[in-house]
Amino acid sequence: MKWPIRAAQVAWLPTVVVLAVVLIAGARLISLSMQHHSASARQSAVAAAAGFAGRMEPLLQRVAALAEQTATQAASGSPTAPPAANIFLMTADDNVLRALPADKATASGVASEWRAAESSAPHAGPAMLGPLRLGSVWLLAARAPVPAVTDPAPLPGAAPPGTAATPPGTAATPSAGWSVAYADLEGLLIASHLAHLRDMGYDFELSQFEPRSGTARIFVSSSAAPLSDAIVAAIRTPLPAAVPGSTLRLAIRPRAGWYPGNLLVSEIALLAFLAWLFAFGTHDILHALQRSRAALSAARRRLHSTHQQLAAEMQQRVTLQETFDHARFHDAFTGLPNRRYFMDQVDRALRELRMKRRERLAVIIVDITRLKLINDTLGHTAGDELMVQAARRFERSTSAFAAVFARWGDDQVALLLLDLASNEAALEVAALLQQDLRAPIELRRHRLIVMATMGVTCTESGQRRAEELVREADIALSAAKRNGTDNVTVYAPSMAGQAAELVSLEADLHIAMEKRELRLLFQPIVDLRTYTMVGAEALLRWCHPVEGLLAPERFLAIAEEAGLMAPITRWIILRVVRIATQWRGRLPAPQKFFISVNIAATALRDTGLCDFVATLLRESRLPPSTLKFELTEASLISNVGAARETLDRLHNIGVQLMLDDFGTGYSSLSYLQLFPFDYVKIDRPFANWTGSDQANTGMMAAMVQMAESLNLTAIAEIVETEAAARALAEMGCDFGQGFYFSEPLDVEQALQKLRTQQPFQPAREDELESATVTVSPLQEDDSPTLLIPAVPGGFPPERER
Repeated sequence: MKWPIRAAQVAWLPTVVVLAVVLIAGARLISLSMQHHSASARQSAVAAAAGFAGRMEPLLQRVAALAEQTATQAASGSPTAPPAANIFLMTADDNVLRALPADKATASGVASEWRAAESSAPHAGPAMLGPLRLGSVWLLAARAPVPAVTDPAPLPGAAPPGTAATPPGTAATPSAGWSVAYADLEGLLIASHLAHLRDMGYDFELSQFEPRSGTARIFVSSSAAPLSDAIVAAIRTPLPAAVPGSTLRLAIRPRAGWYPGNLLVSEIALLAFLAWLFAFGTHDILHALQRSRAALSAARRRLHSTHQQLAAEMQQRVTLQETFDHARFHDAFTGLPNRRYFMDQVDRALRELRMKRRERLAVIIVDITRLKLINDTLGHTAGDELMVQAARRFERSTSAFAAVFARWGDDQVALLLLDLASNEAALEVAALLQQDLRAPIELRRHRLIVMATMGVTCTESGQRRAEELVREADIALSAAKRNGTDNVTVYAPSMAGQAAELVSLEADLHIAMEKRELRLLFQPIVDLRTYTMVGAEALLRWCHPVEGLLAPERFLAIAEEAGLMAPITRWIILRVVRIATQWRGRLPAPQKFFISVNIAATALRDTGLCDFVATLLRESRLPPSTLKFELTEASLISNVGAARETLDRLHNIGVQLMLDDFGTGYSSLSYLQLFPFDYVKIDRPFANWTGSDQANTGMMAAMVQMAESLNLTAIAEIVETEAAARALAEMGCDFGQGFYFSEPLDVEQALQKLRTQQPFQPAREDELESATVTVSPLQEDDSPTLLIPAVPGGFPPERER
């Protein structure tokens, strides 16, 4: 018995040796990899921390430069001039001297913090204090001494030397006072894009070391716990700190650690796999003979089981063919019959109709209107479950009829009704389906209300083709969608002509710009105090050679589907810039005006829009304030991040922004604070106003007052009565536009109104009802052609004013 045991030990010994060598070498390599990765990660973190710390230093320099500039202006002989926002003057004993009314509370708080800092460590020269907390806001403040002139006269309100402001035994301050500028720390962090560190995979922490307490105050942190073993970069301030030794520090650390655990796990797993592979190979070589014998025995057993497997495979082949046939005619996710199965059934039913076996057929295509929202929120699997539940309800509803169901598209179900007594019976079935869908559907602990739009077509002729019948139902569905959701529409022969007309309009729209068929009208914007024109809104029209003058709602939706919104938007902006340049040359030099252009959500995702606008303004030498962009709330909610970045860049160029249709839709106040708007356009004020509607009057007055409190200019849209115009002026609304003042004008008419500055003569109500707009041919200017970059853009569907 001892010899077999020793042979087994000798057989396993090479395997153990190879396994040990591989494990030791692999452990060493993993250790070196960890050290290299950690060193590389720290170098990258040092560069990232230094880079983002460097981004904040110019912002702090601006605050210090603003304080020094204000101090110089105060010493140059204009001490009575009111300071700007976020700036105030302070006496030598740290009392607020002068500040804007809106900044007095903040200025008092900052001055109090300066006194507290001076009590422990007086500082005679320029200094920087903060961050300091006032309410819920962290501020950074910089002060600069106001130099004393040859015959020093103290700033108004400053205490003369030797009085209570200058304690006895204390040397007089070498300055006449202080100029203090402060900035919101959150604004500095946003401007420095500190949040991008999270996108780079870092946790960060902005803190300040306090030498008096020997601790650090944390202002901003992306981690719930303090960062340990982090890379720290000091943020240099342009002025000495008011509290000596206090420094701003930015600490960052990779969110996954200096050496990610998943990488370590993968390397250990790889080492284990390699160790197992080498050990198994060694063991396999040593036991080749034993495996050969085992293979021979296994071959005999396989030969015995081959006959059994052959019979099982034949049965599996039959089952697989049945499964393939089922998958060919059924949807893979819901198990419902698919489009191919449905078309086969329609074709078969038409053959039976030709042979007089059936009387009448109907095809209904049902569009589930909210399925896309469910797919986006609960997932596509939930959408498939919804389709299955809807199909089951349809089957129960039509159990008394001979019907065939199929999933026609992602959010559509097709229904074939056989042996209908009349066309009205098809409508009754459609109404019954809609009624069943109105009941709430339980879906993953959610109760959902689902609506559907349906297109119906019926036929009694068996000479029709299946494709033709389904196309008619699809055309009816498209017409139902245009009429609104939860609607049933029966196909009519005229609908085919309407579809052909849409195709024709799309074909004509492709060449409309080349033929110069697009025109711009200008709706005057009027000063409600003087009824004189101060600007205009550019409105798009299409002078179709056959259809005549087309409003935007006739063709902009087609343009968006055809991908033509980008060139149309670029053409409008280019045309407005050229017209504004011509107006400037024909108007008196001091006269100012502006033209506003509507911008859609697709344009905000255009990365080249800002460069395009900047190029136009630079080449035309047009002041940026002449061009304004209007945006609706719906265009902002689709992508808030991209919209904010684009609007900030446009605002930095100098283009002012308007929030259009304020008072409708979402009307969220957060948009007025989140985006750099300069104007708000209040939609349809007093649309049905009779003069005694106090609720409507109060709501309008509140919106005007709110706009004024946010330093925004209010423009009332669609003003159509004298009472509304007068009431808006009394509320303090600055500007208005609408048919009460003027219908949209062509270029020359609008220029004449600007040139003469004659007050608009309000139109009578009977003139408003019969007002028509004629578009005269626009003369192309001879200015140099400005190239339009080929970057996708967009333009919003325009309302008829």
